[in-house]
Amino acid sequence: MTALAGGSIMLTAVPLMVQAEQQDKVERIEVTGSHIKRIDMEGASPITTITAADLEKSGFATVGDALRSSNLNAFGSWGGGSNNSWGSQATVQLKGGSAFHTLTLLDGKRMAKSPVLDGGAANINTIPMAAVERIEILTDGASAIYGTDAIAGVVNIILKKDYEGIQLDARMDRPTAEGGDSSNLSFTGGLDSDKGHLVLTLEHYESQKIKQSDRWYTRPFLLEGGDANDYQDWVNISPTGRVLTQGDAGGWVYSAPFSNADKSCADVYGEQFLGVLNDSDYPGDTLCAYDYSRAAAISVGQKRNNTLIHYTYELSDDIELTARAFWAANETMDVSAPVPAAISIPNGLPAYTTAEGLDLVELVADPDAGMNFRFDTAGNRVAEHHDNIFDYLLALNGTTDYLSWDFSVNYNQYSNFTWGTGYQLKGATTDLIGRWDSDSNSFVGWDPRDPHSPMPQGATANYDKRMNATYLDVSGGASFDLFELPGGISGMYLGAAYREESLDSKVTALAEAGQIIGGNGGSGGEGERDVKAAYFELVLPLLDKLELNLAGRYDDYSDFGGTFNPQVSVKYNVLDPLLLRASWGNGFRAPTLSDLYQGTSEGFGYITNYLNCYTEGEDIDTCGRRDYAPTRTGGNEALQPEESESYNFGLVWDITDQINISVDYWSLETSNLIETLDPDEIVKTQAKLWQAADALGVARPEVGSVYAGASLEQRGNGRIDNVVSRKVNVGLSEREGMDVSMHASWDTQVGELKAGLSWSHYFKYKSTYVDSGVRILGDNIAGREGSPDDRANVSLDYLVGNHSLSYFGNYISAQTSWDLIEGSWDPDAGQTEDEGRLFEIDSVFYHNLTYTYSLPWNDSLSIGVTNLTDEEPSFKYDGTFDGDLYDIRGRTYWASFRQAF
Repeated sequence: MTALAGGSIMLTAVPLMVQAEQQDKVERIEVTGSHIKRIDMEGASPITTITAADLEKSGFATVGDALRSSNLNAFGSWGGGSNNSWGSQATVQLKGGSAFHTLTLLDGKRMAKSPVLDGGAANINTIPMAAVERIEILTDGASAIYGTDAIAGVVNIILKKDYEGIQLDARMDRPTAEGGDSSNLSFTGGLDSDKGHLVLTLEHYESQKIKQSDRWYTRPFLLEGGDANDYQDWVNISPTGRVLTQGDAGGWVYSAPFSNADKSCADVYGEQFLGVLNDSDYPGDTLCAYDYSRAAAISVGQKRNNTLIHYTYELSDDIELTARAFWAANETMDVSAPVPAAISIPNGLPAYTTAEGLDLVELVADPDAGMNFRFDTAGNRVAEHHDNIFDYLLALNGTTDYLSWDFSVNYNQYSNFTWGTGYQLKGATTDLIGRWDSDSNSFVGWDPRDPHSPMPQGATANYDKRMNATYLDVSGGASFDLFELPGGISGMYLGAAYREESLDSKVTALAEAGQIIGGNGGSGGEGERDVKAAYFELVLPLLDKLELNLAGRYDDYSDFGGTFNPQVSVKYNVLDPLLLRASWGNGFRAPTLSDLYQGTSEGFGYITNYLNCYTEGEDIDTCGRRDYAPTRTGGNEALQPEESESYNFGLVWDITDQINISVDYWSLETSNLIETLDPDEIVKTQAKLWQAADALGVARPEVGSVYAGASLEQRGNGRIDNVVSRKVNVGLSEREGMDVSMHASWDTQVGELKAGLSWSHYFKYKSTYVDSGVRILGDNIAGREGSPDDRANVSLDYLVGNHSLSYFGNYISAQTSWDLIEGSWDPDAGQTEDEGRLFEIDSVFYHNLTYTYSLPWNDSLSIGVTNLTDEEPSFKYDGTFDGDLYDIRGRTYWASFRQAF
């Protein structure tokens, strides 16, 4: 037997069912979303199956790339980009939800969750392509079956178990654009006997990084119609290059460090610097900006090694042993541009002319005086991520005259170690600043304004992290017949499980204390808990063609308490070829150990300075001032689980033996969502609080009075210094959509033709936002920026003799931006901004082609191209793009060879 639909061990029905199977020669199978074996795949909940052959024909080299291109991954998902702590990871997100709302299983058991993802989701980059037999995707809530995380659906990776022989696979991919080359090798071997099966899979995969300078759209460019002298009109540059930041004594002016009119920033500091530029958001300020694309990568370089051993053995006619061991080791190289940092220089710096003729601008002595400085002289930041997974399963499946039973023990451990170099020690650079020597009438020591003044040692530091997550799951159960109904024998499944979880995630002491600049992804915290669960499933064949399914599960967590989640589903065969189905259920996601115990971490980004707009007499809601500042976040031990309610109504119609269609309408509402408040919201709330207090003539309250633990600090010129936020249960979302799948095949005199279409459409996607402590359900954003309302996959296969030609298409619909097109309204005609046109983000259609020739001697050769038409990402109004949705690799040619013995 094979355990396919986990949470607990799968059990078959009792002797009457077994006899019926023998008489009808029909094998019952276990399907994702149920503990009870069934005759067919089509049940009361929708399931999409992707076979190993489908994965190969689609043209993708990895499981992660294939899943992320699925129409069911509607709003895209993280694919392993660079310049962040998630560089080694990739996720899948069903129904446009969080990756934490999609449960990933390995042969029906929970796949090891990544501590890099805060222990909330699996890293699908660790799944070996060569070991996959098929993937089952359940697009319905399933917490009644599996417990936590199965809110939006379940992805169940089914591994090869009964392969016999030896198979060698080799593949290489070569994009036409620079960077992104990849190659992989795999070995699969299997032995069969009368009593058992042994399968061994080994896989090695390598990919090269893509630098931001390798693609025009991630290099610096000027917005259409923009002013080349205005920093605000540039895309893909940083304001932290070389900038003096005067304090109060200097009038809070920001300026380039030199005043030579005949010199540019590139002339002085190198070709990666731009300017001198003005800043229209702060008139009078000037700066030397920085082109980080010359150093930073868009995607990481990776090496992955996977080993899988799967063994089954019949201990007796009634008991089968299953043993599985899976190891994965990934090495990821993430290269970021040199650290952008602020140097405090309270003693100021004098104005003078260097020996090379550079006229340096004075920095007036002041407690807030300093310099924004890109530490290109210290080299790039390099983070080496080492991910290791160990997953062991031992299971027993058995039958007696009265019931079927299963028992399993599953242990997995996911560890990550990151060795980060090229970062800066906070405050150290201040001590390294030199001084003016009156005796020699010259500057002595390091002057950060002067490119010919070398920075001494002592400012650099490592940013190292160690993360480890472990899971031990013991589960078992039994299924048996109950009584006879008009439609047949009713069956029941009863099961129980015990799980232990632990997380130990730490960064170096200096990083934990916030003393290292330029790092990301702080401590995930440290904690452990246990979970006890009991669950049932009841099948009631009420009539010959009408089946009712009831399921429920109670989970008791040692930290936040218990939760019960029921599910009801029904299927009705109106006619033999036409099936109607419906389901309703509740679901939940337990707060992760990181959600509860995460330490404070600091991340830099742009924050809208609503507070400064208010103090300057500008409208708060239309504020456009943005500051580059850190946000400090952390966990909350008082968090409660997220909750969901889902519906599904569908039909499956076998129109002919060769043509079938399925249509499913679904609704998903999630509440009590765990969120870290956006720093923009905290600053805006503070501004609104001040505005309301000033109108009443009372003392101005702090934002912490509305959002517990939240705070912010400003500098003397009104710029944001930092924002502090915490995780809270505050969010709610409402989603409605429809999934349509059509398949057809034709046998002709010149070969076999197959066609498929999978289409996902969103009717509604609403989520809440908070304003001064009030939760407000926002507008429908289906079809808006980042939320395409249509995703579709198209497949065509033509097979004739030893030849096969396959096509795979991936369509992402257009999206309406939130940005008004400048000049799209006519003030002279009395028009306002409300009458302006919103920017439209274009649709994208990717095309993959694969040709395979089956050669003699059990070998085959495949060649193909992904992104045949070399589609680029669709760009937002500001020239950037959504990396979760679009391909950056470009047109890629590939070839593979397979030899079987």
